Amino acid sequence: MAVIRKSEILNRYNVAQRTLLEEAGERRWAANSLQDVFKSFSFSEQYDIFLSHAYSDSRVVKQIRDMLVAKGYSVYVDWIEDEQLERSRVSEHTATALRNRMNNCSSLVYLTSVSAEKSVWMPWELGYMDARTGKVAVAPIMEDDEDDFDGREYLGLYPYLDLTQDSFYIQRAPGSWVTFGGWMQGEKPK
Repeated sequence: MAVIRKSEILNRYNVAQRTLLEEAGERRWAANSLQDVFKSFSFSEQYDIFLSHAYSDSRVVKQIRDMLVAKGYSVYVDWIEDEQLERSRVSEHTATALRNRMNNCSSLVYLTSVSAEKSVWMPWELGYMDARTGKVAVAPIMEDDEDDFDGREYLGLYPYLDLTQDSFYIQRAPGSWVTFGGWMQGEKPK
């Protein structure tokens, strides 16, 4: 089964950072960065990937986003692009803003983790993008002591994102895979 080890992603994140900031300092840096991005943000900008995630996995999310961007993909992450959204509660405004963003994305990668199981938004995002594009992949973020992904049963309907060394693949089953770039171009795992 395709998995992404949380420790591997966090190690990559740590290597990418020259100095690890304390959490409060990291939030201040992120808030300042987000303000700069928000000033120049276009509501009609198109993205290759909508990264559905739990905010408590933010370091993993940022590293996976950065890795995908380095491969040439544009990636939407709500707290990077839309700081003003109210993620802590469901509202019509937030749903409309997210729906508009998803309409400008060609695929969704669902980063599932222990934290993600508590999300009120992620299942909704998954269902919306599945109905709209049909191009959805699940990325299980596994702890080192986990061997099998035992996520919500409906996640088994979708192919999995796999990280092998520095390359992403989409897998349907062992031996049934396609490169991430091929999947983005419409290829199915073979």
